[in-house]
Amino acid sequence: MNDWMHFQPVQAAWPAPYAEGLAGPWIGTLLMNLPIALALLDSSGRIVTGNDAMQATAGTGWRPGMRPEAMVVGDDAGMLSRAVADVLAGGEPHVLRLALAEHPDEVRDINVMSTPPGFGASALVVMRDIREQMRLEAQVAAVTRLQAVGQLAGGVAHDFNNLLTAILGHAEQLLERFPDPGAEHDAVVEILHNGKRGANLVAQLLAFARQQPQNRQLLCVRELVQGLRPLLTKLLGPAIELDIVAPPGLFFVRADPGQLEQVIVNLAVNARDAMEGNGRLVISIADILRRDVAGLGHAMMPAIDFVSIDVSDTGSGIPPEIAAKIFEPFFTTKPVGQGTGLGLSTVYGIMKQSDGYIFAKPGPGGRGTTFSLYLPGRPQPPKVAPGQVVADVAPEPVAAGRRVLLVEDEPSVRAVFARGLERKGCVVTTAGDAMVALAILRDGQTFDVLVSDVMMPGIDGVELAFEAARMWPEMGIVLMSGYAELPRHREADARGIRFLAKPFALAELVAAIATAQPLKG
Repeated sequence: MNDWMHFQPVQAAWPAPYAEGLAGPWIGTLLMNLPIALALLDSSGRIVTGNDAMQATAGTGWRPGMRPEAMVVGDDAGMLSRAVADVLAGGEPHVLRLALAEHPDEVRDINVMSTPPGFGASALVVMRDIREQMRLEAQVAAVTRLQAVGQLAGGVAHDFNNLLTAILGHAEQLLERFPDPGAEHDAVVEILHNGKRGANLVAQLLAFARQQPQNRQLLCVRELVQGLRPLLTKLLGPAIELDIVAPPGLFFVRADPGQLEQVIVNLAVNARDAMEGNGRLVISIADILRRDVAGLGHAMMPAIDFVSIDVSDTGSGIPPEIAAKIFEPFFTTKPVGQGTGLGLSTVYGIMKQSDGYIFAKPGPGGRGTTFSLYLPGRPQPPKVAPGQVVADVAPEPVAAGRRVLLVEDEPSVRAVFARGLERKGCVVTTAGDAMVALAILRDGQTFDVLVSDVMMPGIDGVELAFEAARMWPEMGIVLMSGYAELPRHREADARGIRFLAKPFALAELVAAIATAQPLKG
């Protein structure tokens, strides 16, 4: 055996003798400079020596002559001791994830393996810093959990919207029978009120699940936020100072104005609660040019132009232990009965559905919290020429006399809509699914408007609309949806199909029927 392969154990202090312990100095130099923390063990399972990375990773308590299990917390020491003993006895390598004694809140991947014969040591312990890996794993787990909850919320919301549609529809019809104040009238009004509260809750679930119908428009964020000032002032109360910083900018955004207002209001209400009614709320709006996006430190954001909205408060801040959970639905730090835990999850869902981003961080000077919103910037539209005449408002449309084919798989919803439309003068034919509807159309019956639900067994409403338009190209189309799968929604929207988001009032359905147009293209 060559002398340079022979390693002589040393017991001197860290780390000078290490390189001298090998007859071949280059081996010592190689191990000393490796970026992975490692230590060599003798046949008794004690540490002979190790490299600089081991000392940096294991902490100042590391020293030659100690047993490796002394580097980990007491609860984990037994596992490491058994792994070392097994490897020294000729067993297979072990991979363990253990917490260090000097850093009990952090874990490391520790590999224990035997060394080649003649190496001069009996085993090798390799330690790897996995904090960044665990942070990424936690992020992936959080996103996966949010996606799973979002899918569940979307499915539940769709079914619940059908129930609410039937409840609100029947309540509206009952209200027509009891128009005058009294016990019956008041009871029906209370049903309507609570039904609408349920509809708002479902809308929040759909926003989180990113399946809420949107009415995107090109709008100026600065004007929208300034227009909210009176409402925000009232919501915040007299002891909270509101400051809106909105200098002129280059870009507009494409978003649903109602949903964007909901985002700002939700963040303002959260800030008010965090400040316990006393403090300062600053809403700052700015343009972020594509060349400056990388400097924001958010790797997932593409290098495009953005409009940013920073909402900063002087409240209590977000404790680090719950920072990763704040966007999860039903997570709340408020007492029972004072919050649903859907405020920030709704904000998160709306931003994602609007192709935007949201991040939370400590506020200026470490006080409070700053929520940073980013929406893709769009060129400003041309301004209206001075003196341009705006067309008069069209008269309210009338649907009386229109022949309607109503397709809805939920019997209660189908019944309430049919009865309501007939009372408005429409001639209604009903079908429980798309196949029945197509059979009616093939029999030669003619209709002015097809009204169909989107989510149905078998053929969905969008496919039904396209097939019906091929047979009767002059027929108007209206689709109803508790939520619509976004690609199908966009495909139908591009063809001029009118969408109604459940639940909705009968008056909205009547107006949609009166103005329904045939498919484009």
